[in-house]
Amino acid sequence: MHQPGRYRTPLLLILTLLLVFTVLSLSLKSSPALRKVQGLVVSMTAPGLEGLEYVGRSAKQLWLGYFYLIGVRRQNAELQRQLEEYKQREVQFQEAEQALTRLETLLDLKRQVALPVIGARVIAYDPTLWSRAAIINQGKAQGVKEGLPVLAPQGIVGRIVGVYPEYSKVMLIVDRKSSADAMVQRTRIRGMLRGKGGNRCSLEFVPKSADVQVGDLVLASGLVGLYPKGLVFGKVTAANKKNPGVFQEIEVSPNVDLSTLEEVLVVKVATLTFPEP
Repeated sequence: MHQPGRYRTPLLLILTLLLVFTVLSLSLKSSPALRKVQGLVVSMTAPGLEGLEYVGRSAKQLWLGYFYLIGVRRQNAELQRQLEEYKQREVQFQEAEQALTRLETLLDLKRQVALPVIGARVIAYDPTLWSRAAIINQGKAQGVKEGLPVLAPQGIVGRIVGVYPEYSKVMLIVDRKSSADAMVQRTRIRGMLRGKGGNRCSLEFVPKSADVQVGDLVLASGLVGLYPKGLVFGKVTAANKKNPGVFQEIEVSPNVDLSTLEEVLVVKVATLTFPEP
């Protein structure tokens, strides 16, 4: 069943428009009386026609605005994509710049060493909890041998303890199995540098009477032939003379950040003599 008032409004609107157009067409030959009727009809229908024109104009503006917003949204998405692309390029540029700086520093170290060296990248760390070791991407095929010292621009990293065809294992100086003869640069006091795990070492067998202060540099003594003389192990971060016994408790922090190694040098001979800093 159709509701009787469903088409009433459109029908009235159509009839009104027909009446207006009829009156306007008759006005060309109309009398003054018809002009009065024409004016009355126009006065009655003009507000409705104005309203329809306003609704149509608003709908048009809304429709154009919708497409405008779609265009703006697309443009915004494209600009966002370009911004992310530029950010990625900036990150890549910064990485390349930092890598170049590190390589230049390694070249300076190579010139200072003035002996055959092998450049290598650290590709992994030993995952075990009881050792501190790194894996480098140079091995027997490149001339790496066990016992060779491994350096970074800031100082000693460790020594080669395992060699494979294309890779090698480096025991870091903080490994608990690591030990080397060392001396305090300022006073020339000698002791044994041992790894303590984590990121620290200890300088052992130093008498309580010895002058050791926080901030002193600890160098390789050159004895035993493990590390060339004059290379830096690290700095004294604590010196305790109140402990029981005849020796001090001296803590040494490595000069190299061993947790962020990327490029290193393997010295092919372990008889290097460094100028002391």
